Amino acid sequence: MLAAIKADGLLSDEHFTVDGTLLEAWASHKSFKPKGSERTPPDDPKNPTVNFHGQTRRNDTHQSTTDPDARLYKKAAGREAKLAYLGHLLTENRHGLIVDTAVTTADGTGGTRCGDRHARRVAADDVVA
Repeated sequence: MLAAIKADGLLSDEHFTVDGTLLEAWASHKSFKPKGSERTPPDDPKNPTVNFHGQTRRNDTHQSTTDPDARLYKKAAGREAKLAYLGHLLTENRHGLIVDTAVTTADGTGGTRCGDRHARRVAADDVVA
């Protein structure tokens, strides 16, 4: 499809925008437990009571038992941390066409990663959806 659009002259090779967004994982905060710990507290295996207030929870010491690839991530100081992934879009500016996408682990390195283009101008922004 992209090749046909380019053949019709609708795809610029000069101006692109790279944008990112936070994609919330379907894993619950209750599933984010210390690595190597017991899977569920003994009180109720279906919906266990979990009190994590006041605990330091970090990606290097904790992991979701239901979605091990999800990472605890927040986009700005003062915002709540969520189990999430990062979504990235590369958009051609002239006609607003999405030409590349990527979903990556929310690893804290920031920035958007998308496409292998040799554009003259690229604008970038990270936003929370």
